[in-house]
Amino acid sequence: MNMLKNPYVLMVLLTLTALSYASAQQKADLAPLGFTFGISDDDAQDIIETNGKRLIDDKVDSKKIRTILMQGMIVTLPLDLEGRDVSTGLEFYEDKLLSSSLIVTAKDESEESQLRDELMKYLKDKYGEPASSDSMLYFKTWTWHMPDVKMVFHTDQKNKIVKIAYTYEPVNQAKVEKDLDKLRGTEVIDPAKQMFIDGDYSKPKFYDETGH
Repeated sequence: MNMLKNPYVLMVLLTLTALSYASAQQKADLAPLGFTFGISDDDAQDIIETNGKRLIDDKVDSKKIRTILMQGMIVTLPLDLEGRDVSTGLEFYEDKLLSSSLIVTAKDESEESQLRDELMKYLKDKYGEPASSDSMLYFKTWTWHMPDVKMVFHTDQKNKIVKIAYTYEPVNQAKVEKDLDKLRGTEVIDPAKQMFIDGDYSKPKFYDETGH
């Protein structure tokens, strides 16, 4: 008996194939520009060095935010970006990759318009129609939502820049909640760390404000 002629067996095989494809697609969505969300900045730099790419900028905006800008990109997209000014931006929160961005700077308005059309077609073909869009002055944005990932396509006509930014929502949500806790004064503070901040780490337990 040919098992493939059994409709139940065929249905199971098709279901398993679909689940396997969905799992592979989800993994690809979590590493859209070749960097898996949640990896450390050291792991990201290892990937950059392994692919022979050059860092353009590396800075720490605060104790929790670090940004890296890399020349070029490490993935291949079905787009003609040869000879264009392309860079990849990475943002880390508490040493976890929060967002990754593809940034292309055009030479003039004509090239910027061409890039915008090409990238929009690519994104619609891959992810469908955007969930929302907005515009203000020289800026336009289109937003897509995927499981755990928000993607925003930006265009800046004044500076001739187009940008695709992917944000990992679980890490972003943790960042937002901690920022809100800090504003509300409800942030959980490490007692040992607080002693150094307050400068009272050398005070004996019986010390009071009078010095006794």
